[in-house]
Amino acid sequence: MTQRKSIYGILLAGFLVMCMLMAGCTSQPAENTTATPTAVATTPAAGEEFVFNETNNNETVTVPVGSNITIRLEENPTTGYEWNVTSSTGLQLVNDTHDAQETELVGAPGVHVWEYIAAEQGAGEFSAVYMRSWEDVTGNETAFSMTFNIE
Repeated sequence: MTQRKSIYGILLAGFLVMCMLMAGCTSQPAENTTATPTAVATTPAAGEEFVFNETNNNETVTVPVGSNITIRLEENPTTGYEWNVTSSTGLQLVNDTHDAQETELVGAPGVHVWEYIAAEQGAGEFSAVYMRSWEDVTGNETAFSMTFNIE
C-alpha cells in the first residue's frame, strides 16, 4: 500500500513539474509600444530630432537646417518585399538599417530605419515603394512619401 502511495506521489509531482514547465513556454514576447513623436507646426531649433512612420504618409513638414530626421517603416524582407527609396539632395542619408523584431517566429516583420540630416535649405523629398525587386511595377504597390520644407 505504501509503495502504491509513493508511485502516485511521484506521478503527481512529475505532473506538476510538467505543468510548470509548459506554463513558461506559452508566454508571448512583449510588444514594442513606444510612441513615435511627430513634427509640430512651429519650427524648432536646429539639431532637433523628428521621427516619422506610416501615419505620416503624404505629409509636408517644416524642419530647420541641421535637424535629424528618422523615418521608420515596417518591412518584411524575408518575403521579398522591401522599400525602394528615393530621396532628394536636401536630405543627407546618415544611416540605413533594418531592425528585426525580437521574436522566435520565422519570417516575422521588422522595421526599416532611415536616418537623415536636413542638409540644406529648400525642399526635401522622401518617397518609397514597397515591392519585390524582381516584379514589375503595377501601380497597386504600397507607397509612402513625405515633403520637407527645410528652413
